[in-house]
Amino acid sequence: MIRNRLGSMVAALILFGLTIVLMGPLTQKVVGLFWLRPGVTQTIGSSQTPVSFQGMILQTKALELPDVLPVYGSSEFSAVSEFHPSILFEGKPTGFAPFLVGRGGTQDIIHALNLGALGDSLKDKKIAVILSAQWFTPEGISPTYFQQNFSPLQAYRMLFNSSLSAERKNQLAKRLLEFPGAFAETPTLQALLAQSLQESRKPSIRSLLLGAKGRVEMAAYEAQDAQKTIAYSRLINPKGALINASITAPPLAPWLELKVQAEKQGKTMTQNNRLGILDEYYSTYIQPRLEENRNSATQSGFYPSPEYKDLELLLDILQETGARPLFIIVPVNGAWYDYTGFPLAERRGYYLRAEKMIKDQGFQVANFGDHEYDTYFLQDTMHLGWKGWVSINEALDRFYHEGF
Repeated sequence: MIRNRLGSMVAALILFGLTIVLMGPLTQKVVGLFWLRPGVTQTIGSSQTPVSFQGMILQTKALELPDVLPVYGSSEFSAVSEFHPSILFEGKPTGFAPFLVGRGGTQDIIHALNLGALGDSLKDKKIAVILSAQWFTPEGISPTYFQQNFSPLQAYRMLFNSSLSAERKNQLAKRLLEFPGAFAETPTLQALLAQSLQESRKPSIRSLLLGAKGRVEMAAYEAQDAQKTIAYSRLINPKGALINASITAPPLAPWLELKVQAEKQGKTMTQNNRLGILDEYYSTYIQPRLEENRNSATQSGFYPSPEYKDLELLLDILQETGARPLFIIVPVNGAWYDYTGFPLAERRGYYLRAEKMIKDQGFQVANFGDHEYDTYFLQDTMHLGWKGWVSINEALDRFYHEGF
């Protein structure tokens, strides 16, 4: 009798665990089918919400849609003007909508984890990745930026992703564990990552139980992702979704004409300085410390940096998943960097080094490093400005329709 009861309890626990595990992906499918109606995903793609860049449902849906181009980047997405991709491509004037993934601090290792979690969803899919020179510091990504943008769901999905090789998983796990503060609330995930690095692959009761617990926790994160996605989709104005559900915008003006317009707007918004920097930004962040910053960066550089290893890992993951990426290399503000004494050779070395790494993997690259002194290409010392966004949008449009 006792044995029968024990057997029934074990069977019930197994059934309960299987139900939870299966509910995660099932819920995600349901959300994609019933809440992400036409135009909703395209509209959410302009919002840079954590629901999209720390979740999985929206990115997976974006990869499935033929009229969407996922674009992975960081703080440049906050540099908004009428030439920002979310505004210029609203209503899909050239046939597609960019889906922006990222915010400040989403550097190469965050993108590598994200894309590793997507796995074979990336096969033969076009995506774009925007690189920033400011990532390539001697320290690499800061623990603060890492913790702000780290996604336990993506880490779990990466670990349990059968399409990703053990080598890539181990490389990611090792790098993630260098940020122990990110696992304060997820000790099971931390233990699973550490376990994946152990040389012995012989399964044990402990490892099996740990794996089972991890899958249950992953399912819970998947359910949370579904709830957040549903809640956010309900905030989308139906009129906005309707605009992006089909081609509703008139054709864009020629790119050359848009660059002329961008030049004029940039000029009107940078009246109080000769560095091509947005007036408000200059008054707040530059002018109060102008003399202090003169020749303050003569010993600075973009090499060496842990960021190059993170970029290499990102490239390896994209190669392994069969993605078709375009990398966009954004310049710095040459006039400002000259003022601070940051060596020109270091800047040029970064542009060429990053381009070579990308091309060595057979991927396409749009290197705008020679636009350092192109006034209004940036709006401050590092973020894309009026002319810069027009050039990047042109590259995205060309890549989407033709390949770069």
